[in-house]
Amino acid sequence: MANPVNHFDQSAATWDNKPQRIALAKAVGEAILREAKPTGDMDVLDYGCGTGLVSLFLLPHVHSMTGVDSSSGMLDVLNKKIRDDGLTLRTAKLDLENDPLPSDRYHMIASSMVMHHVANLDRVLWSLHEMLLPNGVLCIADLDAEPGVFHDSEMAGGVHHHGFDRMDFQDRLKKIGFIETKSVTAHVLSKPIQDGSMRDFPVFLVIVRRT
Repeated sequence: MANPVNHFDQSAATWDNKPQRIALAKAVGEAILREAKPTGDMDVLDYGCGTGLVSLFLLPHVHSMTGVDSSSGMLDVLNKKIRDDGLTLRTAKLDLENDPLPSDRYHMIASSMVMHHVANLDRVLWSLHEMLLPNGVLCIADLDAEPGVFHDSEMAGGVHHHGFDRMDFQDRLKKIGFIETKSVTAHVLSKPIQDGSMRDFPVFLVIVRRT
């Protein structure tokens, strides 16, 4: 069974080479700007930031951006981008399934294509709730429910959910204490599956608010 962190570490150097990943991050970033409307006075966290594709898209629109991930390899790639381009963007290693809750708080938290890799989903969603300031906004992008064909077999050990039913996901967030839930389709990702055929995978963006 694959270790998902090791998989992401090993994939980090070439992660941005796939145009579909760039397109997905841009679409999610645009949906966040359109639907959640971050402003220049907001401190924002990107949970599971990877190589920083969404973080860097949102950076010009907010006061500060912090990118956190459980993969050192992914953070190494992001930190090189930050150094090379002289950017102001903080990074840290963080896994809310296993690490203590950090003390920092944010006006907005974004997370893209992360939650289907999370085993203890309620713990992570509760932690994100606690990391928001009052009236803070959580934006989560992930796959609509799919029959388990999105990922290659090498990632089988790191996939805990084959996407999500949007209404069920919003209900889960409401039980944690979020309000004002809404969802939109941020992107439709087309990719080949194991039988060689092409399949469309809708990606939703759920936006909720902490009281």
